[in-house]
Formats: sequence, C-alpha cells, structure tokens
Amino acid sequence: MSVDPTVLERVRELFRGRLNAPALELDRPLLEYGLDSVRSAELVIELEQLFGIDIPDADAAALRTTRQVAEYVAVELRKAS
Repeated sequence: MSVDPTVLERVRELFRGRLNAPALELDRPLLEYGLDSVRSAELVIELEQLFGIDIPDADAAALRTTRQVAEYVAVELRKAS
C-alpha cells in the first residue's frame, strides 16, 4: 500500500522524537526501539490529536512498525474525508 508521504513523515518524526531513534527504520518493529505499553498509549493519544482520528485499542495493538502505523493513519484520514 502506498502511504501519503506527508503522513509518513509526520508519523516518523513523532516516533523519532518520542522513541529517541534518529535513524528510525520504517519496517523495524517498534518494540525494538523500546516501545512499552505506557509509551504506546501516549503515542496513540498523540497520533489521535495530531491527525484528528480515533484509534481503538485493538487496532493500536496490531500496529507493529512505523510503516503500519502510517498506513493505518492514511486509511483513517481517507475515511474521514
């Protein structure tokens, strides 16, 4: 799936900052960057606020990589428009 480059970059920048991972790889599992349940919940809230979408807990739990998160956000934004 092709992801809007703007969405991808905004997600990537958020994760780089919050996970202290300047060289964040799109397909590397976020757990490898030290993502834990507390940080995950915080990031979901930030994503919801940043993009104006809702991310149910079950959906958030299934998102493993930065690319998957960006793809999910892009789909939700298309649904909302």
